Amino acid sequence: MVIFARYMQRFTFSIAYIFLWTIAWLPLRIQFIFSDIFFLIIYYVAGYRKKIVRENLRRSFPEKETRELRKIERQFYLHLCDSFVEWMYPLHRSAAAMKNHYTVVNPEVLHQLYQKGKSVVGILGHYANWEYLSLLPVYIDHKVWAIHKPLKNRFFNQLINGLRSKFGVQMVTVKESFRTLIEESQKGEKTLTYFLSDQSPQRSKIKYWTNFLNQDTPIFLGAEQIATKLDMAVVFFDCRKISRGKYELHFELLTENPRTCAPNEITELHVRALEKAIRRDPAWWLWSHRRWKHVREDEG
Repeated sequence: MVIFARYMQRFTFSIAYIFLWTIAWLPLRIQFIFSDIFFLIIYYVAGYRKKIVRENLRRSFPEKETRELRKIERQFYLHLCDSFVEWMYPLHRSAAAMKNHYTVVNPEVLHQLYQKGKSVVGILGHYANWEYLSLLPVYIDHKVWAIHKPLKNRFFNQLINGLRSKFGVQMVTVKESFRTLIEESQKGEKTLTYFLSDQSPQRSKIKYWTNFLNQDTPIFLGAEQIATKLDMAVVFFDCRKISRGKYELHFELLTENPRTCAPNEITELHVRALEKAIRRDPAWWLWSHRRWKHVREDEG
């Protein structure tokens, strides 16, 4: 049974990889034609997670009319399909070519922290394009670590990790992250470690609730805890979609001295920063994610 499951993983990956490897050679404007086709299928035919998306949007923006919510919904699905073709685009591209699509606007924020000898916790959400953070080592001096949760299909996991580490990002699992960062700190290495902060915690691991997009929302405290324990500055990654296939990354310093912050203050700062970004351009957040699958009563 295990051998059969492994065979099916390899078979599924091989079929998908041949297709993705091939279209990844094409110019992005041509790949967006595939994206448009995917959009028509996913949105109008399959209706992929449409019920979840509509409920999330309705509850997050009760002040918006249905027509406006439907417009955001369509923009989101088109962006979702764009993201699917974009994540493979770096496969055959150099860092110089990728910089035409992903620009860090104010790298001096991190340069100044580096000069002060500060390591950094970077916090972002599933917003705009988080996969192109693979370019960070091209823009900054810190050693970059990306925390990830391994996929069940080890072949896809190797592919994604390979893309994310192509330009120098170091990959580390959630389980190994704290030990790794302690070791890096002991060696005197100045690191930037980024966290996707908008995932939904397992119910048994919920420690903190806040109001996010008009809803009671459980929040991971891991980023704040690591920043405080290791005295790492905290920076919010504000990624903005400028046009189709082009993004800008803005760094927003939340605190340089986390140990002076009150409990949960850092968490509130990055939650508000993400909420502000989503309200500015709602369509670029991952609305198909079941972010609110727990309610506060579940705590007991």
